[in-house]
Amino acid sequence: MHAREPRERPGSPAEDGAWLQLSGAVGLGPHTIRRLLAAYGSAGDVVRAATQGDLTALDDGLVSRCGSAIAAAIRRSDPQGELERLHRIRGCLIPFDDPRYPRGLLEIPDPPTLLRVAGNVERLRDVGVAVVGTRRCGATGLQQAARFAGAIAAAGLTVVSGGARGIDAEAHRAVLRTGGRTVVVLGSGLGCPYPPEHAALFDDVRGAGGLLVSELPTSQPPRPSQFPRRNRIISGLSRGVLVVEAPTRSGAMLTARLAVEQHGRECWVVAAGAERPQARGGMEAVRDGWAACALDPGDVLADVLGREAPESEPSDERADTSVPALDAAQRNVIDGLRRGGAPLSSLIEFSGGGPAAALQAITHLELLGLVDRSSDLVRLTPTGVAVAAAIPRGGE
Repeated sequence: MHAREPRERPGSPAEDGAWLQLSGAVGLGPHTIRRLLAAYGSAGDVVRAATQGDLTALDDGLVSRCGSAIAAAIRRSDPQGELERLHRIRGCLIPFDDPRYPRGLLEIPDPPTLLRVAGNVERLRDVGVAVVGTRRCGATGLQQAARFAGAIAAAGLTVVSGGARGIDAEAHRAVLRTGGRTVVVLGSGLGCPYPPEHAALFDDVRGAGGLLVSELPTSQPPRPSQFPRRNRIISGLSRGVLVVEAPTRSGAMLTARLAVEQHGRECWVVAAGAERPQARGGMEAVRDGWAACALDPGDVLADVLGREAPESEPSDERADTSVPALDAAQRNVIDGLRRGGAPLSSLIEFSGGGPAAALQAITHLELLGLVDRSSDLVRLTPTGVAVAAAIPRGGE
């Protein structure tokens, strides 16, 4: 075996070029690239070994079967110009051995070998919720997309979507209006935004600290086969998928089913009239039991923030400072609102006291900015959702 040359640092032009050469090699999939990395340590080392015709570090029988063909495919791969095109739009590469590569994507069965990103890379570390739906949505769908995406962003979560016309675009715009964070996963290259009329929206996402993501070459135009592959990235970057409005046969429903059945994620569906064709797919998912019905953003936020609370609060001391002093009745009211808004009559029973005690508890929580009352319905505010996530269920 040839002696290895000094290893290039991750993210250097030489290492990025090596990753592009590996990912562009015809017939070389993520599984084989992982085996090569395990044997050689870095993309640069693999490319150098292939250039020298030396792949003997693979000791699992792969060399004897197709080692020479793998080396030849790597040598033929020519990524010339791709790095220049990516840097021209101020983008960068995130291979799956990069510490910045999102953990959630590594958990899915077929994570992309290489991500091309433009914007704030820190968004890859965020807790994300996907908001998806049909391109041919009605006014109600747009209103619900804005309502849910805005509340999710206001609670400190990142909204992930595909940048498409209709529900996707409205979700991104709602996040921008709230000053929140959003990630756009494209079904085309970063240098070929699709749909083209959303180029300004994508620029606004970057300008507001968001991120554009694609696994495709920078100048790759949109093709129908690329969008189903794109959807697995949307799911992989998210803790769950919220379907705002989608017909039975749609990319949004494919994303939702993929998230539940293959990625082990949550799925919520915004409640809608089952008679509306553009919303029927989501309602069928609720009927069939693999998606939860969301009447209110709190239904989504309670699930996500409740699960993420231990990770975001690493110490008991820090958790205590973020939770105001609440008595038992006030904590019981918060418990009763974890799954969304509730009528005053239900909270009276839930508080464990009489009507006067319940009203006193609700008024105190309202003064703290933790709940909001409209007519007879009481809801947690985004701040209230965060506090609920830090309080053990049952007020214990």
